[in-house]
Amino acid sequence: MPVLYLLHGVNGCEKAWQEKGGAIDTLEAMIAEGRCRPMLLVMPDVNKWAFDVCSSSNKMWTCLFRYSRLSHEHELEYAVSDLIDHIDSVYHTTGMCIVAGLSDGARISANVANVRPERVSQVGLFSPVLKKEQLPANQQTDSTLSYHVYVGKGDIFYASSRRFHRRMERRHYPHRFIVLRGTHDWPVWRNSLSDFLRQLSMSE
Repeated sequence: MPVLYLLHGVNGCEKAWQEKGGAIDTLEAMIAEGRCRPMLLVMPDVNKWAFDVCSSSNKMWTCLFRYSRLSHEHELEYAVSDLIDHIDSVYHTTGMCIVAGLSDGARISANVANVRPERVSQVGLFSPVLKKEQLPANQQTDSTLSYHVYVGKGDIFYASSRRFHRRMERRHYPHRFIVLRGTHDWPVWRNSLSDFLRQLSMSE
């Protein structure tokens, strides 16, 4: 059975995708309607410190800077990689492994794909925070690993997402680049998830 690892953003938690994004409800409805294959959904907490200790707007950028440094220091992609092994061991999952995330969770997802290219086959990047360091490590054009990049036209990361797309094009790497109406917010991410789930079923 496929396993989808769905990661939240910088100020989220393991409940964010369900409470704000309706991920479980969306997946169950699409499976019932035959629009998505059955899969195991894993939504871990990928925060390493209490964001609410400095959640006021005047401290927001300080928080984001601290989070960025700690994310690198604690190598969250390796924690998710260990989680993949744990899920495989407990649930005996050997099928498609999918990693997707929103905002900074997309950055982590791209890093996980580079750490575990032999295990991850699809990557969903929603309003991603990406640089060239997150480009696929495997540059083979016949790779079975494919990327799906979603971003709102009014998103603060639209320009960087487009640059990432163009870099992928220059490398002839399999990917889709989808521009949606909206900004850096849940309506875009919910629509991204629905389309991503449909694409996963089409890639069987």
